[in-house]
Amino acid sequence: MNRIPPPVIALMNIILFSLSTLLIPKFQFTGQTILSFLIGMEGIVIILLAINLFRRNNTTIHPFKAHETTRLITSGIFTFTRNPMYLGLSSIQVAFGIYLGAFISIVLIPAFVIYITQKQILYEEKILEKEFGNSYIEYSKNVRRWI
Repeated sequence: MNRIPPPVIALMNIILFSLSTLLIPKFQFTGQTILSFLIGMEGIVIILLAINLFRRNNTTIHPFKAHETTRLITSGIFTFTRNPMYLGLSSIQVAFGIYLGAFISIVLIPAFVIYITQKQILYEEKILEKEFGNSYIEYSKNVRRWI
């Protein structure tokens, strides 16, 4: 199980993106700022939609308290991804990587996805399967872990 909150890991990556541009030349292209803004907003919207559903269903949003989940949410944004919060964090990192022109983001964002999958999502999935049984198994067959 992961011991560092996923938003903190994402923020650490973004800081590394920024620092890397002091050592490695930045990439640049036309529309870079607009594209990064749109991707960042998409990530924020995904996270807010997920938080709203967690709150409306009176269940935990805390990644270290998956055992306190009271309801399996399969509607809204959860019909497209089983992990919208992590998807949103990934999108925000993509946005910052593009905005900063940080080549290192090409390595660190996939590293984030792999780390979160191995150290957080798999842990959460075991708890959800134990708690919700066949309902979770069927849901996971029909909805992808990421996208």
